[in-house]
Amino acid sequence: VGGFYGVSPEPELFVRWVQNGIFMPRFSIHSTNTDNTVTEPWMYTDKKQYIRDAIKFRYRMIPYLYSLESRAHETGLPIMEPMFMAFQNDPKTYNEGVDFMWGDSLLVANVVEKGAEIREVYLPDTGDKNIRFYDYYTRNEYEGGQTIKVPVDISSIPMFIKSGAIIPVAGNELNNLMNDNVDSLHIIMAPDTDSSFTIYDDDGKTNDYKNGSYLKTDISVKAGAKTYIDFEYEGSYENTAETMELDVIHREKAPFYVQLDGKEVPHFLHRRKYEESDIGWYYSQTKKSVQVKYPNPKKNHQVLISFEVFDMIGM
Repeated sequence: VGGFYGVSPEPELFVRWVQNGIFMPRFSIHSTNTDNTVTEPWMYTDKKQYIRDAIKFRYRMIPYLYSLESRAHETGLPIMEPMFMAFQNDPKTYNEGVDFMWGDSLLVANVVEKGAEIREVYLPDTGDKNIRFYDYYTRNEYEGGQTIKVPVDISSIPMFIKSGAIIPVAGNELNNLMNDNVDSLHIIMAPDTDSSFTIYDDDGKTNDYKNGSYLKTDISVKAGAKTYIDFEYEGSYENTAETMELDVIHREKAPFYVQLDGKEVPHFLHRRKYEESDIGWYYSQTKKSVQVKYPNPKKNHQVLISFEVFDMIGM
């Protein structure tokens, strides 16, 4: 990333190059240049924060990326999927050469034009009116089959969460994958439709996975007024996540209640009290999302979120 030989790229180009490169299966920055420099982040003092933020984002997304790499190994499906492959029934995607799907859940629309202040993004027509796209940052909701204009600056990495998304990310900061573990697993979901995803993990160092030392967490979502989220585990590798955090997009309203294996989860009206608790749920008005947190049972379990209609008497 940034090129290996020749004249070093100008600062804006290098930032955009990194912001695109972080989604690639193999991400590496090293070079020798003909202008007596090297293409490394510290060579771009006034832009290093944007480069650092992009790299930190990649590390946080490792649970998702590693799972996509396992999927690619088992099925041959690409990690960065061309739009025409993901949306074969929409001819408007056939000539798209920049945007791509990262797995099934995340549409990435990197900024590739110099000095851009607006990024036009075409959101594919899936043929299903229940399928929506949500801005990764604001959670604004968009229908497919339209082109939208997104304001951008040098820090921008436009991304959109697709309905049915299940995106596992690290809730704690990771800096070295050989030494750091995922202590908290944060899972972004958009349960507009039934979906499933398998989180894969192993030691990342040996071939012990061939003898069963791996962990597959199969997540299945049944959407509806009662949304069921089931977790099933396979393999002998130790689950390092001590805390589970669900980030469930639901713009219409807050839930009636949340249950973990049939037992009601405490409801918090104040964000601070929710954050201080070990277990509970909170509805974020900003993100229009149900936040659910609980100690990881490290065994098969089910979360039920009720979006049923209720009245004051029912409450």
